[in-house]
Amino acid sequence: MNKHDVDLNRVVFYSKEDMAGSHQLAKGENILRSELQTNYTDINDILEIYNIKKYIENELYLKNWTQDDILDFNEKVIEYGKIIGKFMSNINDTNILDICNKTFREYTNSFWELVNNQSTFKRISKENFRNILANETYLIHNILTHKNIVEHYNVELKSFLLTYSQSAEILLSIYEVKEDFTKNQKFVPKSLTIEDKENIISNYLESSDVNLNYIGLIQNVRNRNDFKISDRTRLKAKRLHKSETDKFFTEKGGMKYGVSVGFKENATKIKDGFIDDEFVANYSYSIDYIKENNNPYSLFQNFTILFEYLDIQKRINLVSKKNEMGVFERIMGVHSQNEYRGGTAFSLMEMTSQVQIVAYDKVISDLNNSLENILHHVFTSSFQEKYEFADNARFSIPSAKSFFEKVRLLAPEFESVLKQFKLFVEDGIIDFELLQISSSPTTIKDIPSLNQNKYIYFNEENKEMLGCSNLFFSDQTLLAFVEPFKEKKYHTFFDLLANEQVKFGNYEEHQKPRLNYLIEKGFISIDDNDFIQINNIARVIILKDLHSNDVASFYRYSSDFRREAQQMKTENIVYFESSLFSKPEQAYFNYFLNKSEFTNGLDLRNSYLHGTQANPEEIKKHEYAYFTYLKLIILILLKIEDDLIISKAVQNRI
Repeated sequence: MNKHDVDLNRVVFYSKEDMAGSHQLAKGENILRSELQTNYTDINDILEIYNIKKYIENELYLKNWTQDDILDFNEKVIEYGKIIGKFMSNINDTNILDICNKTFREYTNSFWELVNNQSTFKRISKENFRNILANETYLIHNILTHKNIVEHYNVELKSFLLTYSQSAEILLSIYEVKEDFTKNQKFVPKSLTIEDKENIISNYLESSDVNLNYIGLIQNVRNRNDFKISDRTRLKAKRLHKSETDKFFTEKGGMKYGVSVGFKENATKIKDGFIDDEFVANYSYSIDYIKENNNPYSLFQNFTILFEYLDIQKRINLVSKKNEMGVFERIMGVHSQNEYRGGTAFSLMEMTSQVQIVAYDKVISDLNNSLENILHHVFTSSFQEKYEFADNARFSIPSAKSFFEKVRLLAPEFESVLKQFKLFVEDGIIDFELLQISSSPTTIKDIPSLNQNKYIYFNEENKEMLGCSNLFFSDQTLLAFVEPFKEKKYHTFFDLLANEQVKFGNYEEHQKPRLNYLIEKGFISIDDNDFIQINNIARVIILKDLHSNDVASFYRYSSDFRREAQQMKTENIVYFESSLFSKPEQAYFNYFLNKSEFTNGLDLRNSYLHGTQANPEEIKKHEYAYFTYLKLIILILLKIEDDLIISKAVQNRI
């Protein structure tokens, strides 16, 4: 027998939620129905009944099992427990190496889990443990998930980690990396000090085998009591990240994309766009339309009408959406649990919005106006005329000429606008004396709304509904892959049903349990002609909206959809919250403004309010910061307008 053979016919328990569980359990049914052996000598037989035992203990059964079968199997796994315990109690220093070598690869995790849980490690010498780890270094990733083993071999594990080439990546995976899939918690030897950990990180940066993704994590890692990175090490990571990135694009080219924005005379459409062969997104806008509607309020509305900063529900369109990331973007690479996840779609959207505002600023200037003047007019005049906003609202226009000076004057106005609206919501007026008492920046999430239950969010704790939503809208379920529509390559089950008449009988047997689950939960039914029908269109559309956008605006739905949303709240499928900005929008603002939520945040607020910004001579950086601040203020005013419109509509309804 070769070391760590693989046997695909063996039963493996993955998780309680794993949908392939029935297939695995079916492989073990004959073992459950067989008599117990009198003597087990193969570690893999022990580990197989251990995995079968997990299925039964988690109450995962095959549908064809009777109640008597289930009772019988539950009694049998009690005996399995005794057999496993007896076998593990006979493992010691004399046979551990042989048993390790004979363990099938798919049972390695189960073996060390039992070594941990059955205290087998107490009979394995530290010398043998060191030998096992030295011969199969990859085992460290599994061993660190077992607290008892880590505590027992504390010194040995510390010594190993201090010299292991991937220790830095392990530490970062424990303290910083966001796991998109459920993984077991890892434990660090207590003897590994904060200084040891930083040395591991620093040595990693100097090694010849570094991963660009991990270098990026190091420069933005969040310090905590038991893991800290000095500014010196961060700077080393920052410089290395830049040099390695430059080298990558020099050697391999990478994927390039860009944005082009133009304003045309005699255009047939007010806006148009296409992506060319060079992956450049080309947008054009009618200059005639802009000139014909050049009052300040209309010029402000172009950020929605032309540039689409907001969508039809008045959600900010520029935020990063998990649904817009490709599958490889979602799962490839390593990402900090504290970073703002972007992706190509977000980067392109940011690039587009930045080019739009810079180009539009030039157009406005040619009309003898300025974006600052427009924002001042909207906040101090338009909102009062249209929505009875506070008539003493203020917005000061920066009079400075350099971008460095402009952005330093604009940053406080950003804070002021938020505080003014907050006071208006709370008191119905803006008391500037009260506003001036508070000097601390306003937290984005704490800006209230005039409207109760403004936003709808999916309840992620409702695992059944989460499963149904994924079956409908995930591009990974394969329910869209069915004859005779395979060649059309629909991405999701919902897209398939929205465009085709699909028969239940056309699905393979292994696909039908997922369909039966949706039938059981009331989402679909099978008509007399075997066609699949969606039962509650409103509910499915709301779930699709939440899957695509992470949030929905309650008042932007029709009355039928609002009633359905309230029913979904009653059933604990969704929940409501009220604030000026939705959660995805709050995250977007925090990404630009500070590092309180995201370690890769741009920290513009702290830089320009506390004087730690770039050198005044670095014009491009200040130009970017200035237009970013302008864009954020525009988004704030667009969101305030949405809130005022909803409030007025609700009041008129009463």
